[in-house]
Amino acid sequence: MQPNIAEIKYLLRDAVVQCSERALYFGAKWYPRISNLPASLWLQYLTFFLSARAAEALSGIDNTLVTVTSLGTPIAGASHSYSVESPPPLTDLEYDKYLLAKTYFELKEFDRASHALIGCNESRSRFLRLYAKFLAGEKRKEEEAQNIMGPLDNSRAINRELDFILEELRPAFEAGELDAFCLFLYGIVCVKRNAKQLAVEVLVRSVNKYPYNWSAWLELASCISTQEMVVNITPGLPDNFMTKFFLAHVALELHQSPDAIQDPMRDLSLIFPNSSYIKSQRAMACYNLRDFDEAEVIFDELRESDPYRLEHMDIYSNVLYVMDNKAKLSVLANECCNTDKYRPETCCIIGNYYSLRTEHAKAVSYFRRALKLNRGYLPAWTLMGHEYLELKNTNAAIECYRRAADINHRDYRAWYGLGQTYELLKLPMYALFYFQRATALRPYDGRMWCATANCYENLERDVEAIKCYKRALLGSENETLVLGKLAKLYEKLGKRDAAAHYYRLSLELKKMENNINPEIGEAILYLANYESERNNLKEAEAYANDAMQYTGTIREDAKALLRDLKSRTLSNSGEI
Repeated sequence: MQPNIAEIKYLLRDAVVQCSERALYFGAKWYPRISNLPASLWLQYLTFFLSARAAEALSGIDNTLVTVTSLGTPIAGASHSYSVESPPPLTDLEYDKYLLAKTYFELKEFDRASHALIGCNESRSRFLRLYAKFLAGEKRKEEEAQNIMGPLDNSRAINRELDFILEELRPAFEAGELDAFCLFLYGIVCVKRNAKQLAVEVLVRSVNKYPYNWSAWLELASCISTQEMVVNITPGLPDNFMTKFFLAHVALELHQSPDAIQDPMRDLSLIFPNSSYIKSQRAMACYNLRDFDEAEVIFDELRESDPYRLEHMDIYSNVLYVMDNKAKLSVLANECCNTDKYRPETCCIIGNYYSLRTEHAKAVSYFRRALKLNRGYLPAWTLMGHEYLELKNTNAAIECYRRAADINHRDYRAWYGLGQTYELLKLPMYALFYFQRATALRPYDGRMWCATANCYENLERDVEAIKCYKRALLGSENETLVLGKLAKLYEKLGKRDAAAHYYRLSLELKKMENNINPEIGEAILYLANYESERNNLKEAEAYANDAMQYTGTIREDAKALLRDLKSRTLSNSGEI
């Protein structure tokens, strides 16, 4: 059954209103980004909207309850009903208080907003009162934390309003009286109190009561750390296109296989073919898969359609950084600075630009500025750690990576950075621990396996190193290097047949790449000696002749081997 686009548009419009009334502006902004429907569908939407309103007028319904049926069919085809229940009408006094509090909230006077709604228990007012109190506590926590990595930096500062919010919401939660938005707020408090299991339960209830609060889905995603958790909670999620968005987002966060990301996105693209959000998620997926050329193309399309966009532009700057596109990164940094120089994303982009110019001290200053604007901005912590590593300030690098891991323990870059730092400090056991964490989060990335294998080599654990290098072959961008490592390890262990096998594979790849270096000479010389030992004199002579094009000891050893081969050939033919 095909999705009713008009119904979807209707509910997404309503979601903007519902989120805006509760000052959830991120969610309100998200819906128009996903619902860029084709112009041909506007008439369908308008017809549906007017018919719904006409039906209400004719039946005398006062618009306190809007019910839309069969919205569960957009993807799966099953029919469900979702009801968006509006709160009871406010009295004039309550409405005035609500408007005053909303104004205070928009001016970021959170304490005044919360105080203005004391005694108001209507669902919107209660949510806004407690949400304002929560944000006031977050603001004080940031002020208490002081300077980023300075002498007064208190990374253990807490939100002191959590207990008050918890005491008010817990009895209502246990009595089953909370609406979807208050459940969302209760879930946030549970996350902040590290009650992740309860938070998942609460947030699943919230998205089932009202599936169109994207902020609740994001909070739920932050609690998911493994694929097993995704499998466990999926049956309890609504049969709705929002679940598809959630599953695609979690697949990206958990660095799952490409199919896990592309399958839900393919379904969603049928409903939202012009969605900038879906396009940005595809760009992120390409970035995670290290397909930088495709990621650049998609980001360019996003910039062309929305030139003042800052969301995900920090990721775009990472793409340009890896591609060493200094000119394009400079243009991006300048344009984002003109749009809003006080956004963390802008500071991050400028930091990447200075890093590419090897001005690491300036890069650190911009990453630090990004963190002053948002202490929880994960990319800045990780990138600042990279810069401190370049500056050989390992203590500061370790602290940055640890902060990044505290913010998001699923961020493999933080664990990988810690591994690199401890490897630099010649502490392979510590490095091994962190590389193993990175490998668990990024099992398809050959770099993680190579780093782990290198630690095992340093610890003289060659068998484990071989296993890791073999695993790296499944996702390595530098396959020739991995094959060479495997060959040398097998040579070290005295397994000459296996060593010769991997040397041959490495040699074939390097010849295809037209890659001439001393390592190829060593591989050729090894194969020449190997074939000589097996009495394959013709093959040995061919390899030895190839080794003659190299200089130094390789050439001298090849000469000696050719003399020996010539002598043995003459001996075998009876010519002394």
